[in-house]
Amino acid sequence: MAVRKRADRYQVRVTIARGQRIERTLPAGATRADARALEAALLRRAVENASGRKPTRLIDEAITRWTRDAKTLKSYQKDLRYRLDVVRGYTAGKTLDDLPDVAEKVKAAGREAELSTAAINRYLAILRRVGNLAEKWGWTDKPLGRRIEMLPGEQARHVYLTPEEVGRLADAARLPVVRDFIVFAALTGLRRSEILGLRPEQIRGGAVILDARTKSGKPRIVPLPVEAVEIAAQRVPWAIGAPLLNKVFREARTATKMQHVRLHDLRHTYASWLAQDGASMAAIRDLLGHSSLSVTSRYAHLARPDLDAVTRGLRVRKDA
Repeated sequence: MAVRKRADRYQVRVTIARGQRIERTLPAGATRADARALEAALLRRAVENASGRKPTRLIDEAITRWTRDAKTLKSYQKDLRYRLDVVRGYTAGKTLDDLPDVAEKVKAAGREAELSTAAINRYLAILRRVGNLAEKWGWTDKPLGRRIEMLPGEQARHVYLTPEEVGRLADAARLPVVRDFIVFAALTGLRRSEILGLRPEQIRGGAVILDARTKSGKPRIVPLPVEAVEIAAQRVPWAIGAPLLNKVFREARTATKMQHVRLHDLRHTYASWLAQDGASMAAIRDLLGHSSLSVTSRYAHLARPDLDAVTRGLRVRKDA
């Protein structure tokens, strides 16, 4: 069969001149329609090559060529390769001429998923880069990269909750594991992926020990407040996946009329509490695992030098 499904991914096999076989595996999330589109594109390529016409290039071909060099970048392992996996979910079987349409679909999906403008623009930047490189390589004579418009109004979010607001949000979650997750996230500043990936052996001496397999690529130690230690002892490893966690969290924020709050805002909240309690920007940088102080400086306006720096004294529930 030219199109078949193995596990959760589609495979496309096409036989062209002289019995040469071409096989491609689509990324997770691609549909049968995507596989059929890729099959048609590969067959069209074979016809073009046989007739001597200039081939119609696929977006995925451009991504593959680019990533041969991009893999040497420090940012590739930390962030780019994960974003490329997401982008490939929209580009399967699409030609370079489809780049602007793919960009619009990425925008729409990002808005539906309630991603920030900055997050959506990171995906658009990948498509723009691919378009610019394709023009540079002579794969197209169209300014495809310049046709992709970034979303305006990109700015850092400044949503910081009080302990009382975090408590209300947690109490509104219908699953106890999500209630504890919300509190734990606010008390540690860990990213969602870092929390869900925690293992019992990473909790030692009242702290979380993270290795270099984090977004920043830096190992770090995060001291845990007493309440977070108690949650970790009961919940790690976390018995919940990201989809269900996100769903229950959205329900909780609706119930508390805090629809503007995102799960990642709990990380910002943690940093804001530290800044208000007098922690230095360097200490906040190290606790959050930021790559530089310039990233941490967004919290500088919250600093209160007249207060003592604390982490273990933070609490959400008074009776915990």
